[in-house]
Amino acid sequence: MNYIFIPNAIALLILGLFTARQNPGRLSITYLLTNVSVAIWALCFMLLHEFQTRVPVNLVSQIQLVSALVFANGHLDISLRYPDPQRLPGPVLRWFNYAVLATLCVLTLFTDVVSRAVLEDQAVVFVDGPGYAVFALYLVVVGILVISNLIISYRRYPEYRTRLAYMLTGLGLFIAFGIIFDLVLVVMGNYDWLVLGHLGSVFPSIFFAYAFSKHDLLDIRMAVDRYTAKIIVAVLAILSLYLAFQLSFNYPAASLTLICLIALLWAFNAARLELFLVSTARRRFVRNWYEPEDILNRLAEKLDDIKNRADIFFTLTKEIDEVFELENVQRIVAVRDEQENLQAYQVFDGAQERPTKTLTVDDPFILACNVCEEPLSLSEFAAPIRQDFAASGFSNINNTLVIPFFSPEYLEGILILGERSSQEGFSKRDRQFLLRLLRYVAAILYRLTPFEKLEKSYFENQRRQHQAEIQVVRSDKTLAIAHATRQAHHEIRTPLNIIRMAAHRIKGVETIAKYRQIIDEQIERAMEIVDETLVITDGGGDDEARFQRIDINSLLHRCVKLQAEGPQKRILDLDESAPQVVGIPGEIQVLFSNLIKNALESMPDGGSLHIRSDIQLQELVVSVSDTGSGIAPELREKIWEPYFSGKVTAAGNLTAGRGWGLTICNRIVTEHKGSIQCESVLGQGSKFTVRMPIN
Repeated sequence: MNYIFIPNAIALLILGLFTARQNPGRLSITYLLTNVSVAIWALCFMLLHEFQTRVPVNLVSQIQLVSALVFANGHLDISLRYPDPQRLPGPVLRWFNYAVLATLCVLTLFTDVVSRAVLEDQAVVFVDGPGYAVFALYLVVVGILVISNLIISYRRYPEYRTRLAYMLTGLGLFIAFGIIFDLVLVVMGNYDWLVLGHLGSVFPSIFFAYAFSKHDLLDIRMAVDRYTAKIIVAVLAILSLYLAFQLSFNYPAASLTLICLIALLWAFNAARLELFLVSTARRRFVRNWYEPEDILNRLAEKLDDIKNRADIFFTLTKEIDEVFELENVQRIVAVRDEQENLQAYQVFDGAQERPTKTLTVDDPFILACNVCEEPLSLSEFAAPIRQDFAASGFSNINNTLVIPFFSPEYLEGILILGERSSQEGFSKRDRQFLLRLLRYVAAILYRLTPFEKLEKSYFENQRRQHQAEIQVVRSDKTLAIAHATRQAHHEIRTPLNIIRMAAHRIKGVETIAKYRQIIDEQIERAMEIVDETLVITDGGGDDEARFQRIDINSLLHRCVKLQAEGPQKRILDLDESAPQVVGIPGEIQVLFSNLIKNALESMPDGGSLHIRSDIQLQELVVSVSDTGSGIAPELREKIWEPYFSGKVTAAGNLTAGRGWGLTICNRIVTEHKGSIQCESVLGQGSKFTVRMPIN
């Protein structure tokens, strides 16, 4: 049975090293040394009872006593330094304790004043010296000081009471095991349970580690699969059977009975323990662990019959507070009148049912939350808002979350989650869960909104969207008309100036004929500018009488014939079965005349013009391609802009360099509910594709 001290010592060493690594510092180093001394004390106990004939029993006994002194002083130092490392006694008291400790260590190791161990009849016998009473009294005083320091800290530091309670619990279990198994049972003549009293020394180490490492020890995220659970159950079963055998070794009947009972116990509960380890171990033993699906299911059951919004947020607050163990939490709930109109917002602290204050709908915090769509840290809000919440107890703004909840009508409520009891921040997993919760509650609030209001809200949103679209179209159209008008004014000045100069040069009848021709040409040019400007600025979509059925193939033949002869090769590949389309004949002719002329002008030294028509997906598709110079990539988007001259871009246009040709084409295609697309490779040519609906 004494061999159990070996895994006990190993566990203490691992615990000390882990804690020192997780929280480096003086406190962790002291804790590590304390664990080492406890491990040495346990190993010495095992040596004195299992290998007494092979080891120097007196030396081992002396080392065991010294390790007890170090163990006690380690816990004393921890009780003084935690949670405030600066709270130490004066140097006189500290040096006095060090002197007493050093004296006892020297007397224990190098003399028999304290105790002496001898081997008699294969058993170790301890002979107490005159100094053993002082040794025992010193340990009792140190133990009392440790407990007193922890109690004082418990009263002085409320924020650390949970952890200090764990430390006191560890000491309490140690003392209880010692009194029961090392004192009471020994007085009654039962020495069989001494080992349990000695094993109780592990309790302070475990509980101390859990306390001053801020629960890091049990915060390890472990995942137990089914095979691991089977191994754990098997090991526990074997250990329990072995322990039962050792405890009743001297009583065969009792041993057999106890082993049978434990075997039956495992037969009925092994599967349950395995399932427990697989499914709920994390929730039971890992702090701050939760299953989002379980929480949402619980909320679904609780909120199913609740119709009052204030009750919804009250239930929500209690559930979240239970999951995250919050030090501070507030809920802000919308207040409505009898007509369900928003009036104000009430603020509640924790699970209180009475509001602490009321906020107006135009409060800066309410306005800030109205534009939030997901949980935000309080640190992301304006400084005045942060200061107000700091005064309300939310001092750690980085670990405080603000969660707004919306219905289709209003901002219905806000939850402010303060710092967690574990002093940990909200992890990425926590934020993802809260975002899911936000959407889930939004669905519940949506359900509580009357249908008439949902319908009204829907149509109001549709109306606003439609008005916004109309405003964008009007804005674009106004800018285009203003731009075209300015350019038309500039363009028309040239023919007007020529007409004025020609009129001034008419000196008599003999010069009238000469200048009359010039004046007629310029008037015709001015009329062309006016007509082109009207095509751009006037949609003409309301005049349905202008639309007629058009044979596109005949129109394309006519457009080609109207172009001047040149060195270019013209190829027409037209689908004779193409149906007629509905459109304005004059504008459709302007459209394709522009595209054909652009293509021919891009090939002044010769090339191929290819015109093709066919039917694709209930659309008539006409493509005009050339093998000219092409259009540079950076200019392709600009060719549709008014007054971006085709002669500069090598695209050409009908307006002799004024840059209206492709603008007019785009406008005409849009009016006919079609589309136009440009594909071009610099140095290889361009292709313009027009798609028009057949019906």
